Amino acid sequence: MKPVRSLWWCSLATLFAGCLTPAGYERGLDGGATATGGATSQVGQGGQGGKSAQGGSSGSAGLPGSGGTRVATGGVPGSGGTTGRGGTGGTVVSTGTGGSSSGGPDGGTVLYSDDFSGDTAGAMAIGWIADAIDSDPTKGTWSVVSDNGNLALQGAATGSDFIMDIGGDQSWTDYTFQVDIKMISGSSFEFGVFGRFVLGSDKGNFYEAYMDDSGAVQLRVKLNGSTTTLGTKSKSTTGNAQLNTVYTFRLDMHGSTISVSVNGVARVSMVMDTTLSSGGIGLIVNGGTAEFDNVYVTE
Repeated sequence: MKPVRSLWWCSLATLFAGCLTPAGYERGLDGGATATGGATSQVGQGGQGGKSAQGGSSGSAGLPGSGGTRVATGGVPGSGGTTGRGGTGGTVVSTGTGGSSSGGPDGGTVLYSDDFSGDTAGAMAIGWIADAIDSDPTKGTWSVVSDNGNLALQGAATGSDFIMDIGGDQSWTDYTFQVDIKMISGSSFEFGVFGRFVLGSDKGNFYEAYMDDSGAVQLRVKLNGSTTTLGTKSKSTTGNAQLNTVYTFRLDMHGSTISVSVNGVARVSMVMDTTLSSGGIGLIVNGGTAEFDNVYVTE
């Protein structure tokens, strides 16, 4: 997915008035292609040298043309050629700031990626903001940590509800959001992701997919503070969720079709819902501490 950092969703009031935009909020794509520079214009052609005087008296010496002959051969000095005019400069093309590229984990075009390697351990992740609309920021913290030399974003929930970290671009519509999640500690925990996040009349609106400690997966939609369950998959195919085990969460949102998979296995498939059509991304954890890494958003 260089980035621009905001404070509390640009005071949360201004965030959804335009802060979640490619120029204002979105973090640049790590490893994105750089735009090609403008073409170089040609150098202006020099004037032609003066002609030879034909038996007359000496002419006044003129200014030499750029590339022209100063004195006519075999005769008296002729008038100098006109100085050539310089060519117009080439069109300036801005350097890319993390544009799209192909080659995401699903083979799609990458809209955004983040492995937190450009962040600083102990600080907030650049381009991510702790949510204070749908979760209580006093009930947990978000910060970048070093896990055996690898930087990751850690969410440490100390209360009895989700804490949320928000990123991305509210203009995104049809996309797949994938992230690696590892629970470090906790017992009755929950962890997962959300997508198509936009601010509603008083709360955040988004699709939410998460796994609990039993291994069950749920897909829900939240609209102006009201939650509706769209699909549930019990733990029967996976068993209990394990600490210090990486789970690759994937939330697909294309048109009205919403799906959730974990470690490449479909857990909630082909749910049809038209509640939300666009919005950013987010990370959620409850009842313990989790690490998030290798974020990809592809279309």
